[in-house]
Amino acid sequence: MYPRTVMLKDQREVELWPMTADDAETLLEFYRSLPPEDLLYLREDVTKPDSMTRWVDDIESEQSWHLLAACEGRIVADVELDHQYYGWSQHVGEARLVVDPEFRGSGLSMLMGYEVLAQAADEGLHKVLVQMTVDQQAAVSLFQKLGFQHEALLKEHVLDQHGQLHDLIIMAYFIDNFLTQYGTALNHDKTTDDC
Repeated sequence: MYPRTVMLKDQREVELWPMTADDAETLLEFYRSLPPEDLLYLREDVTKPDSMTRWVDDIESEQSWHLLAACEGRIVADVELDHQYYGWSQHVGEARLVVDPEFRGSGLSMLMGYEVLAQAADEGLHKVLVQMTVDQQAAVSLFQKLGFQHEALLKEHVLDQHGQLHDLIIMAYFIDNFLTQYGTALNHDKTTDDC
């Protein structure tokens, strides 16, 4: 299953593997390399080492899972799935996806989206949420293609790093749909031809 090498639509190869503590410094470099506008709507400042420390702690406690993608030794995408193991929402996960601008349109975003849904199915989750601002139209379109549906719009819910307010969209995907489409075997050899 992992690590695994996948060919993108543009014939570039990427390697996929779940993040470990050893990846924290390289992942920090990835986030620091992104243009400022890509970081504008993230929940926390992921360019600081404290963020990576928290992520490693969450991974080691199995509350969070990150899948990384690298091309020629450089991380080019990170998808995260996290959920609580207690309470009335323990069956719900939340996904976040960040892809290097140079790899958008290559099929990598769809591939990473598929992988996070497969992981949610493996973990026995019932539902996966994503949150984004209304300004992030490319992200909204991507998750619609993956099968996510709009659930809520929260007015002026996000305060960005410049002090501007934005409406927040919450979208959801029910894992039963994934299992119906791809089967319980979870074929992880899916290509990106349709991405």
